[in-house]
Amino acid sequence: MINRDVAIAGNLLAIANSAMFNLGRHVETIEGAISLIGLNHCHALLTRLMARRVLAHGRMMMPRFWDVSEKRSWGMLHVARKMHIASPEAAHNFGLFSDIGIPLMMASFSSYPETLLLANRMETCGFVQLENQRHRINHAVVGAMLAEHWNIDADIVLAIRKHHSFEVLDNGSASSAVRELIAVHLIVEKAIQDFRHAVSGEWNSRGTLAMAALQLSDSDVSALCEELQTLFLSPGFRFPQ
Repeated sequence: MINRDVAIAGNLLAIANSAMFNLGRHVETIEGAISLIGLNHCHALLTRLMARRVLAHGRMMMPRFWDVSEKRSWGMLHVARKMHIASPEAAHNFGLFSDIGIPLMMASFSSYPETLLLANRMETCGFVQLENQRHRINHAVVGAMLAEHWNIDADIVLAIRKHHSFEVLDNGSASSAVRELIAVHLIVEKAIQDFRHAVSGEWNSRGTLAMAALQLSDSDVSALCEELQTLFLSPGFRFPQ
């Protein structure tokens, strides 16, 4: 089926051959990509490509959203590999889909652009609380529902649902795999905000929880963020569109 869709097949091969996967050989077939990067990686990448095809139109175009999604997924893959924290595959896949509920919220609520503007001005964490107040639902819940419908791994679905609920980092209410994903996500989001010369309110208020969960120091996080900002500028970083 994949081979019948030239655009999807071509994009998947381009991603598999990108510098981020660093396979050491050129992949020429879909079968080769599945063999070398794994079925779950391919499933997530294909889901992301198809989601963008379906969602990135009209009010859901949101170039910044898709740009951040790219940075987050590759950034989480890099941190998981380097620090041997969480499953690299799960980290990459979670990074792809953690905020997938945002374009759906955009399509569903005419006032959602204003919600995003208000959230971007907030210097403390409270994005999902703002969404709940204005729309009676939030992007984390919507994204988790969609990910579950897509048969994404259960740990990733729960991490999507809880990725703004930072109490899970220290209260034992989630598995270690979910806690690690959420903590790495918080570090990578800080790196993305640093890259944009913006303030990360969530890191300022909850960063210590992430560091404690991953047993990292301030200097560890600073070094990771510097590496990630270099990564974001590197050739071969971007997804095919």
